[in-house]
Amino acid sequence: MRGLAKFRLPFTEAEEALVARIDFGQGHNTHTDRHAAFLSNKEPILALLESLSERGAVPDQRLRYWNDPEYQPGRLKGSRKQLFERHNDNAEEIYTHPHFIPYLRYILFGADLPTQVMTEFEAEVGNPEWVSYGDALELGSFARSLVRRHGLQPHEACEEFFKLSLDLGLSVDESLRIRRTVMETR
Repeated sequence: MRGLAKFRLPFTEAEEALVARIDFGQGHNTHTDRHAAFLSNKEPILALLESLSERGAVPDQRLRYWNDPEYQPGRLKGSRKQLFERHNDNAEEIYTHPHFIPYLRYILFGADLPTQVMTEFEAEVGNPEWVSYGDALELGSFARSLVRRHGLQPHEACEEFFKLSLDLGLSVDESLRIRRTVMETR
């Protein structure tokens, strides 16, 4: 997995063991492989989320990314969690569903971008307290140049820059503006 270690949640020893048991699904080509991963992930994911929740280990912006409709751009109304709730009856089904894995990955490790890209973007942001909505347009242009220079796919990178911007302390509006600018990369 890519990214900076500084954005990785600090795990207890028991949580670290649970994380090691989770199959994040990279390289599953068959339905049988995906189903086996789904079955093996149930227990460690639920135990890990319960432990993290009990000790309040997940940063607010990552909880809001999952729970807050304001953090979910696009045509569909509702938070990411609410979109899952429309199709699943209970929390266990939501958190063990294979499509939850990318959200879990962000909750645990932060944005999925190359380390160099994250480092350069963080340096460009500087002190987030000094960033305005107008600055977000320039930061989006800088992020777009990183996407081009590193050969990233804009459709995927836009969401990862959104997550990174949130983790760096930018507001949701500033982060969404950066996301939108990266998404428009040609």
